[in-house]
Formats: sequence, structure tokens, C-alpha cells
Amino acid sequence: VTSRGLRAIRSLGGGIYEEVLEKLCTRVRGRIIHMPSGDALFQRYGKDDSECNYSVSRFDLNKYLINLAQTNGAEFYFNHQLSETSDFSSSDVVGCTVHFTRAADEGGTEKVRYNMLCPVIACDGAGSRVRYAMKTQNLTTFTEDIIPRGYKEVLFPNPGANDFGAKGGVGGEPCDGRYGLHIWPRGDHMLMALANMDGSFTGTFYADNKGPENSFEAFSDTEEGRGKCKEFCEKHYTDAIPHVGGLDSLVRQITSNPTGILGTVRTSTWAVKGKLLLIGDSCHAMVPFFGQGCNCGFEDTLWLSKLIDKFCCRDGTVASDLCTADNFAAAFAELEQERRPNADAICDMALENFVEMRDKTGDVRFQAMKKVENKLENLYPEKIRSRYAMVCYGGEGNVSYANAKNLGVIQAEILEQLTMNFKDEAALAKAADEVDLEEALRLIEEKLLPRQRQLGVDLSTVKH
Repeated sequence: VTSRGLRAIRSLGGGIYEEVLEKLCTRVRGRIIHMPSGDALFQRYGKDDSECNYSVSRFDLNKYLINLAQTNGAEFYFNHQLSETSDFSSSDVVGCTVHFTRAADEGGTEKVRYNMLCPVIACDGAGSRVRYAMKTQNLTTFTEDIIPRGYKEVLFPNPGANDFGAKGGVGGEPCDGRYGLHIWPRGDHMLMALANMDGSFTGTFYADNKGPENSFEAFSDTEEGRGKCKEFCEKHYTDAIPHVGGLDSLVRQITSNPTGILGTVRTSTWAVKGKLLLIGDSCHAMVPFFGQGCNCGFEDTLWLSKLIDKFCCRDGTVASDLCTADNFAAAFAELEQERRPNADAICDMALENFVEMRDKTGDVRFQAMKKVENKLENLYPEKIRSRYAMVCYGGEGNVSYANAKNLGVIQAEILEQLTMNFKDEAALAKAADEVDLEEALRLIEEKLLPRQRQLGVDLSTVKH
């Protein structure tokens, strides 16, 4: 999670934000890139150590928030499967009928129907049955674009003193292995790992689902599949093998762990009058390569809270006379208008970041451009912040996902222009020290600042 999403938790007050960071999270300061040569290079996320992301267990965070909600009066009913026969199509502005299948007291299952006289907020994930019910009733359309790659979780035991961080040198900074997102970029496949609170690491191996070689289909849990996987790991992940508990452990986990699905959900209509609203993955699920799925969902809830305050509250307190069908409809419509372009933007950037993490992080020119970018945002933070920083630490000052994507295109062009004369690897290693700062400032002021002003972006709000 990043500060963009954590603003929703911070808004709860009562020390909840501080407790989440202290008890559930591990700081992540940047990427630690494990090159095929064996070198480990650190790429900082923000401009300095004050800007970081957090590694958190989804299970532990869910459990914490559910317990917190129950303590404050929320009631949870588990094991209720929504049916697509639920009816959201009536002419009423508020009110619908929802159908569930649930466990029956005497065993088996039973069907139940609820007539809802209040708005329904659907947060039922990427496979949302509410979204499917809406489609059945011609209330929305959506796409589910599944990419041809999948993933498997791989556990790294606590390394103890055998830290596998970046040691510095080779033109980079040092970083303790506990505070980095570890990436082994290998072109068509890659391995990643993030620290857990107990010192272990949760790893994720990404590869093609199908194919005769270097795919999960090839790495079947058979003698032949395990043999192919062993040769593959020895060729591409030699320096990772000791940290996963040895070759047999890595092969066993890749060949036998379940394969996860990666895809993007885009939904044309999120709100139905004042009766129904989709938020989170139910309307904008994304691939995990920008780490923004949870953050985007949290930001949805923050916007929903702000709009309920705007339309249904008086002096910060819910006013029953303002909780009308029309006011709920206005709040839901404004949320969709604000959030849908931003959800589309972060879905696009998440797919782009997959290519960046898999291919570009190991490229010396890309590494040089990132170092130049970091230098510029430290020298001129009021004029330029990396797209990554705007995505992860933005959210206020009109630093939306859509605006970060827009500005990122211009910034990439500037960085390419500033590094184009550094031709070989030796020259690129010195790019951050020798970049023409006068030219950099000219390009920023001529190309970037006018667009920032046009979008109404305030970079001073990009902070942890």
C-alpha cells in the first residue's frame, strides 16, 4: 500500500493509521534489481528515504479492518453467494431486490431474497456477481481482459544475517534487503519478493501460462516438468536459489503451487441511480504491477465518504432529511464521473509497469534515466516528480491517476532527450552526474510546466 490509498485509513482518525503502519506494515524504499550478472542495484521509489511504500499482508489487513468495523457496529454475513437474478432494474431511484444462496441450518443450501430500501454498495471483487447481474439487465457493459501470463507464490524463508540487498557500488546506492521490492527481471518471466513482518519474504514468479518451454504448462508437477523447471531455475535464477531454501524448494513451489490469474476489468457504468454503486475491483480490477489495486479501491471509499458528506451531511453530521434518493443518486453519479477516468488510467499504467519491471529495470539506459529523474526531482521538486511518485504519493492537489499518466508521457520524452547523447554503458553510468541541468530546466519549463498549469496540478501535495 502507498500513501495514496492510506489517506482513506488516515481519515478514520483515532490512531488507526499509526497502528496499521506499526503492527501490519514493512517499509519498502525502492526496487532491488537482481541482474543476471549477480549484481543487485537499488532504484529508489521516491526522492529520498522519507518516501516509501509498505508491504502488508492482505489477509492481516482484511482481518484488522473487519474487526475494526465490527467493533464500530457493522454486521457481517459470510457465505452468501449473490445470484445474477437479483433485480436492480426497477424505475425507483432507490430500492432493489437481491437474491442469495446460503448455507441452510439443516444442511445443504437455501435461497433467500431481500428487498433493499437503501442504496447497495457493491465491493464484491473482480468477479463481481453484482456487475454480472447489472449486465444481465442491460445496466452496464464490461470487459475482462485476461493476459496470457500467470503467477505462483514462492516463499522465501527469513534470511537472517544472509541479507540479499543492494550493496552499493556499480553506480548505485546500498539498500538493506528488508526494505526493497526484489525483482529478478528476465524478459519473458520474472521473480519478485517482498518482506513480511516476520522477516520472511513472499515471492511471486510470473511466466507464460502456455507453451512448450518456460511456461507453467511446461513446468507441470511431473518428473518431466520438474526436470524442465530445475534446468530453467539453474539457468535464470541461480542467485535467488539459496534465498528460497534451495533448488528443490524453488522447483517444488513453481511446479505444485496454484496458478493465479492476471487481468483487467473495465466497466462502462458503475452507478444505477441512487440504488446501486460499484466500487473497487468490482468495476476496475487491474494487474498488480503498479501495486495500486488496493490503493485505488481505498481511494474510491475516500471519495465516496467525501461525496456522502457533500450531499447527505450537514456540518459534518449525517442529516436524515438530506439522505434522499436523489442525493444518493447525485453522489454516486459524481463519484463515477470523477473515478472512472482515473481507474482507466491506472489500469493502463499497471499493464505498462509489467513491461517496465520485466524488461526495462534490467536495461542500463532505463537505469540511467531513472537516476537522472531522481536527481531532477530532488533539485526541482516543485517542477517535476516522477510518474511513480505522482501515482503512489499523489491523490491531492489534482495529482490524479489520469493526470499522472498524462504528465508521465511528457517527462519520459524529456528524460530520453537528456540521456540520448550518453551512448554506451560506461557513459550511461555517469549520466546522473553529467546531465546538462540548464537544458533539463529549459525542457521542464517549456514542455512540462505549461501542461501542469493546464491540468491544475500542485506537485507540493505529492508527499508521503
